[in-house]
Amino acid sequence: MVEDLTQPGAVERIADLVSSWSIVDLLVNNAGNVRAGRLELTSDADVHSMIDLNLTAPILLTKTLLPALRHSGKERGSILVNISSGIALVGMPFYSIYAATKSGISQFGESLRRELIGTGVHVATVYPGATDTAMMTSQTAGAELGWGRRPLEDVITDLIAALEAGEHEINTAPESRREIQQLNITDPMAVDAALAPGLEALELAVRDHRSI
Repeated sequence: MVEDLTQPGAVERIADLVSSWSIVDLLVNNAGNVRAGRLELTSDADVHSMIDLNLTAPILLTKTLLPALRHSGKERGSILVNISSGIALVGMPFYSIYAATKSGISQFGESLRRELIGTGVHVATVYPGATDTAMMTSQTAGAELGWGRRPLEDVITDLIAALEAGEHEINTAPESRREIQQLNITDPMAVDAALAPGLEALELAVRDHRSI
């Protein structure tokens, strides 16, 4: 079954399809949409599109499938995986709406994980950095701007290993990026200062970044 989760009724149609299933072993909330650029130049339609697909749709889909995930959890364990982003850990200029949605899905996962303690449902949130996928083809920012991309196969390998180890917060970013993430906790103004000289070049590189 293929559905566009931004369209009205999509979640309900999925719910109807799986209504006869008593168990769901795995749900991966991976669908995502990005529109980069200055906030004031972002259309209202693009704002709604990102919020609808990146945040509202996975919340509604999880809500719909949670009874089946709980049933599986009691029987043999089940897994809910929410794909967030490294941008949820370090808000990047020209990605303000995307960062908001990915931060939202992270906190959704954290809250739900605590809600589901003892149910057998393992909730994991994944923070991938820039990854070499089709989603990235419309932007040209490279390592010189802090956007060095990892091969998708490497990210998947790390993700599977982390799930097998029972991790809940899974960061697949390279070590250099994790250093920036830590600095953003201890001294966020230092991150501001590091980004400032490259703002013009970054805007030029990402202004056409659209995934759908």
